[in-house]
Amino acid sequence: MIELGELISSVGGWSNIYVVKDAPNMCVKVLAPHRRFKGEKPDPNLVAKKKYGIENMLEFEYANYQKIIQHVPDALKGNFVRIDGMHMTSIGVRGLVMERVMTNEGTTAPSLDHYTGAPLPDAFFCKLEQLRRDVFHKHSLDHFGVALRNILVRDEHTPVLIDFQKNRRIYRSQWNLFIPYFTRQKVKRNFQRAYREAKVQDWTTVSDLNIAS
Repeated sequence: MIELGELISSVGGWSNIYVVKDAPNMCVKVLAPHRRFKGEKPDPNLVAKKKYGIENMLEFEYANYQKIIQHVPDALKGNFVRIDGMHMTSIGVRGLVMERVMTNEGTTAPSLDHYTGAPLPDAFFCKLEQLRRDVFHKHSLDHFGVALRNILVRDEHTPVLIDFQKNRRIYRSQWNLFIPYFTRQKVKRNFQRAYREAKVQDWTTVSDLNIAS
């Protein structure tokens, strides 16, 4: 059983994230009733089941992560949060146990939408674009959760992707997303939106990436 420690995030619509007690380099995500549905804040699994036909959001996320990570080259795995699986927690519910992404200063890495440090160099976004090209585009993977809030800043050269709760199953009426071309285009648009919101150039238009810069 996983003993929960300090609460480090409760911003998301579905969950709370706690440090694992006695393992400060790990954290655990548990579902929490933050999101309103028909005037109330019910169990998130109930919302997901009624709206999307998903029985368990955390198991759904873990399955998406496993589908993606098997296609990630070893050299890029450090750009994806490491998820260890589902485990029972001290509050009586199962949680998704994962790496706690840390900065060089020993603090929890901020997401891009909460980052307040010096402007990030091109190398950061160049690496992010490499993830799109070498993982998502190359294998036509339908990860649609790319957004500033789901990109952590480990350091000025290292983006880390988190949160794998969105794929085409949520939009199952969009039959075109089962065609690889349309999947790649949708993922590309999500990355383009992230670049736009980060106020940087559209890296999807850069022909040659200089990863070492």
